[in-house]
Amino acid sequence: EKIHVTIDKDFKTAKYVIEYVVKTDTTGEQIPLLFYAIDYKNDFQVWVNNKKTDIKEIPSKYKTPIGTPFEQFSGYFISSFADYSQSDSTYFFEDGMKSFEMKDLKYFETKLQKGNHVIRVEYIANQWIDNSNWIKEYSFRYWLAPAKHWKSFGTLEITIDASSFKAPITTNLGQPTSGKLDSIAVWRFGKLPNDSFNIAYIPEFSWLSKLMITIGPLGITLILSLIIVWVHFLLIKNHRAKNRQKKFSWIVFIGSLINPFAILLCYILSFDLIDALIGIEAGRHHGYTFFAMLLYPIFLFIYMLIFRKVDSSYHKL
Repeated sequence: EKIHVTIDKDFKTAKYVIEYVVKTDTTGEQIPLLFYAIDYKNDFQVWVNNKKTDIKEIPSKYKTPIGTPFEQFSGYFISSFADYSQSDSTYFFEDGMKSFEMKDLKYFETKLQKGNHVIRVEYIANQWIDNSNWIKEYSFRYWLAPAKHWKSFGTLEITIDASSFKAPITTNLGQPTSGKLDSIAVWRFGKLPNDSFNIAYIPEFSWLSKLMITIGPLGITLILSLIIVWVHFLLIKNHRAKNRQKKFSWIVFIGSLINPFAILLCYILSFDLIDALIGIEAGRHHGYTFFAMLLYPIFLFIYMLIFRKVDSSYHKL
């Protein structure tokens, strides 16, 4: 198998050209071929020995792998494949369940003479965006795992042409056999290196954003909390210095109501602060941070208990 990936200048799309050398022992219609075009955009085309081949709908007779040409993949394609006519997805098992959209499965058949043949697949893929971290990660992905189920596997050659894109990229393929990632790099393998390979790009961001990410929402909250608590402590101390005989301190009461709320609000807003510093490349995927406010009654009780004791200690002086 040879895979050639050409990345565009904006890291928006990539062109995949995949070439298989297939050896057949008999003449006639071969086992139907099912190709998974992950993040497929358009222009999916197949050639068999330089002759263009039509892409077809998966026939209803192959809804279930058992007793069909897909039977040898029965450990990979599970029986819910039979439900594809009622659903937009089909499911696979490979180190846990993975879900793929039906539109990404490309099916074709061909009749081959005994001997060696070349099958070439070409298509355009969209970038995939992972926004689960602070900074968006853009990548192109290719699923290698189906090759585990081939009758035999020879060699794998992967070529990545990133010469049009002028920013650093990474892969999960290790060091290239030849070339460089900032231009054209080539990897050669005698076995599958991973279940999939990806080409990733993470945008650059400012030093201030890096600092805030390193500190994190908890760190930012802790710093602001220390300032809030210290100011409240000074106000209590100053108030008691002037009002030693009064039993009730409105400074303690109001501060105990406001400060726990302010501390929790700092935590919630710190996510927005970091996102704002990062800008449009922020992942902004933080979950329901406002649920932190559910801790307010607990924080209020503990805070008031502590500062009543602090106030009481100055009241006795």
